[in-house]
Amino acid sequence: METQPHDVGTVLIDRYQILSILGQGGLGITYGARRLSDGTPVAVKSLNLRSSQSWKAMELFEREAKVLAHLRHPGIPAYVDYFQTDTATDRHFYIVQELVEGQSLTQMVDNGWHGSESEVRAIAQKLLEILAYLHGLRPPVIHRDIKPQNVIRRSDGTIFLVDFGAVQDTYRQTEVGSSTIVGTYGFMAPEQFRGKATPQTDLYGLGTTVLYLLTGRSPANLPEKKLRIDFRAAVAVSEALAQWLDRMLEPAYEDRFPSAQEALIALTAPTSPDTTAARSRDDVAARLRPRGSTVKLIRDGSVLNVVIPPLGINETTASFFAFALFWIGFLVLWTFAASRGGVFALLSIPFWFVGLIAAYTVLRATFGTAVLYVDARRFRLTHRLWQHERIFSGVTEDLNGAAVRDTGLRVNKQKITAVRLQYGIQHADFGSFLTGEEKAWLAAEIQSFLESLKAEGKI
Repeated sequence: METQPHDVGTVLIDRYQILSILGQGGLGITYGARRLSDGTPVAVKSLNLRSSQSWKAMELFEREAKVLAHLRHPGIPAYVDYFQTDTATDRHFYIVQELVEGQSLTQMVDNGWHGSESEVRAIAQKLLEILAYLHGLRPPVIHRDIKPQNVIRRSDGTIFLVDFGAVQDTYRQTEVGSSTIVGTYGFMAPEQFRGKATPQTDLYGLGTTVLYLLTGRSPANLPEKKLRIDFRAAVAVSEALAQWLDRMLEPAYEDRFPSAQEALIALTAPTSPDTTAARSRDDVAARLRPRGSTVKLIRDGSVLNVVIPPLGINETTASFFAFALFWIGFLVLWTFAASRGGVFALLSIPFWFVGLIAAYTVLRATFGTAVLYVDARRFRLTHRLWQHERIFSGVTEDLNGAAVRDTGLRVNKQKITAVRLQYGIQHADFGSFLTGEEKAWLAAEIQSFLESLKAEGKI
């Protein structure tokens, strides 16, 4: 970080005048400033080459600027500018953002704030909505440093997530791990100590932040039992919120909520089984429809229709298709080389099956349509690829529900999940190449629809 802060009144590149020092950390100094052209208050984060501890610090700073430039959410301070200046002995880098007037959650607690359970729930809800947006991007953006200090609450109650200095915007890389450990002790998930981060890593950070708001203590100071934070003796909250926290704070990321979307539904949906509660859950799911989704979902009384149109060629389908082509090409060469020894050629048959299934799956997502129809009596899931149809159908009463599940397929070691309809011992998957948020939303919609049919005695 910078050893010598800029003086108040300093003007940067004839555009921004420094007014105060807002904070100082491992990735530089943040100043309060104003834009000279119109007087707009801004926050200017600065890092200089000479005082940065490593090239990794520079890499994280530049990554933060790149990611912020593409984010558009009311709970994230707007990106304004990125520039650098040179002196005879050093180079300075700057990120300029909208200035948010307010207090961090840490400052609020230090100043004596004690929030009720409903107030803490409201803060968690706003943060989950921000995380649902970040994780729904392609590739997902993982903050990796969710903590009270990085959450700002304005006087009107608006919540902002700040400081993207630890951000990771390539899930494929973090899934296989790395040598860099980022995060804040007490608030970072166990997998971060191994250099790994997934969207569920941010959920753990949010869970520990909620604990801090409820207890006024760092989670690192709470007891542990079998690697889990044993918080129940330290807080007086409803059993529903305690169970939600249990899931958010699972040591293994696979055991946490699969997405911010599902964590949000679990936090806000009523648990009463009556019809009113079921409809309230429906309202929550509908309100959380992912932005930009092309999926069509229509509920009309006791009928649910879902249409997933062709996704076309995008980054995900192209990557999967390239993998399938490589796999089949490899098998062609292997089978040809082994054709003189019949036994070895026969051994390639299972691998051919995997390759063809992978190719068919990506073709179906790229050019095909999935249609789900459910009423009180029957359900029907149809996959259409050109003139070919694959149908899975049955009695609605025997449907066990819908959830996001692992399909068993992998691309670059990344899991491919899908919305799964469970029907006795059978199941049908669809929506594999939708975003994680779309899949979570669809599963929640289908599940709540089935629950409402049961609550109304229709199945």
